[in-house]
Amino acid sequence: MNIFVSTHPFSQTSEIPGPLLKKENLQVRHNPYEHKISTEELAAEIKSSDALIAGTEKITRDVFKNAPNLKIISRVGIGLDGIDFGLCKEFGVRVTYTPDAPSMAASELCVGLILDVARKISETNANIKSGIWYRYMGMLLYGKTIGIVGMGRIGKGLVHLLSAFNMKMIVHDIKPDVAFGRLNNVSFVTKKQLLQESDIVSINVPLKKDTHDLITIADLKQMKSTSMLINTARGGIVNEEDLCVALRNNIIAGAAVDVFEQEPYNGPLTTLENCILTCHMGASTVDSRTAMEVEAVEEVIRFHKGQQLKNEVFGNE
Repeated sequence: MNIFVSTHPFSQTSEIPGPLLKKENLQVRHNPYEHKISTEELAAEIKSSDALIAGTEKITRDVFKNAPNLKIISRVGIGLDGIDFGLCKEFGVRVTYTPDAPSMAASELCVGLILDVARKISETNANIKSGIWYRYMGMLLYGKTIGIVGMGRIGKGLVHLLSAFNMKMIVHDIKPDVAFGRLNNVSFVTKKQLLQESDIVSINVPLKKDTHDLITIADLKQMKSTSMLINTARGGIVNEEDLCVALRNNIIAGAAVDVFEQEPYNGPLTTLENCILTCHMGASTVDSRTAMEVEAVEEVIRFHKGQQLKNEVFGNE
């Protein structure tokens, strides 16, 4: 069985994933580039592979056409927006992912960004390094309202972590987990109500056709002028141009963004002092990255042995 590992980096946080594949005597090729592989590079490299251990890259028709032997895509991570399930069905390819491993790391980053934007930690750090001693007046989280758009694994992790701050928690979700809400004192509200009432809005939904441009200037204008927006989900869910307009014109007070439509990002948000930017690092902890890679590798091994897959999201047997 031939395997192509397109995700980068791979097996840098731990020596476990690589030897797992070698132990099964599987033929493995790795992304030869020192960066996230492009669609064109993937199409050129995938060749006769039977399995793809993938990252967040877009897997297009050209990739499938150049991989006539491809039978399974094992996604390292939780987001599936780079995979076209229509093409998977057409070409007879199964898909698995690793939803549990990165979830708490992403939730923790979200909390970190909330604290950063609320207390202006990054701005203060930059000021001191520039010789400026200035104490910003930040926002206390205690007793404030956090609005969570999407309460899946990451949203639920956020609820657990923020419970210590005694925040009022309101959630907008198309399929609300009512039992979880009752146990954790969460109220489910409309999107409009969430935007109007929240001091902080956290975006935690997957990128799909119906969530692209979920937050536009019309939505941002419904928020309080003192409120803040956090997006650690996917680029494209929050319209970046509209967010830039809202921040420049003090429609909202601040934002923190970890994900962008085009990555690496070098757009106008980089010019704004009231916007904290990080580089799609929600799952970037040694623990989470190792677990993601191990789980993705184990799924390929299960497939190779004809065993039941643990986290299959698309099957075409």
